[in-house]
Amino acid sequence: MYVLKSLSLSDGRDIYEMLQEIGSNENGFHNKVNGMSFSQFKDWLAKEYAVDNGELEAWMVPQSSYWMYDGAIPVGYGRIRHCLNEALREQGGHIGYAIARSKRGRGYGNAILALLIQECRRKGIDELQISAHDDNVLSNKVILKNGGVFIRQAHGKRFYAVDLRHNPPAAD
Repeated sequence: MYVLKSLSLSDGRDIYEMLQEIGSNENGFHNKVNGMSFSQFKDWLAKEYAVDNGELEAWMVPQSSYWMYDGAIPVGYGRIRHCLNEALREQGGHIGYAIARSKRGRGYGNAILALLIQECRRKGIDELQISAHDDNVLSNKVILKNGGVFIRQAHGKRFYAVDLRHNPPAAD
């Protein structure tokens, strides 16, 4: 069974090791932990926890970070931005996610996006923008499967809208 767990100060080596399998910038998802030592990871975790709990710099928007687990094993990392600023509206979107390299090709991308969309609905975010690089065929398919409707193409990316008022996420 797949579940999302919020980032926590008690997250440990299993999360750290999973994050080492996600590149520092894979298909636009930024993972600052890749290549860090475990003690650096714990420092990063404290900063990310603070951001998730409202300690934002001027350029930031409120966000929530999650780990997706398959049973007891962390397999992916997702982030929800609760709203978009001008830069995010132009270049990104509400949701970003990545799956550990050794766990890819097993349907986890679809599962994490579906779970993140459900979490957006719980948070009262009813209109989403999600983007994927033009050449990331699999992510574009995952977004379409989860209710994404193509709205534009710019900056080497495809942008999709998901209307949660009328479009439930895909179920597996």
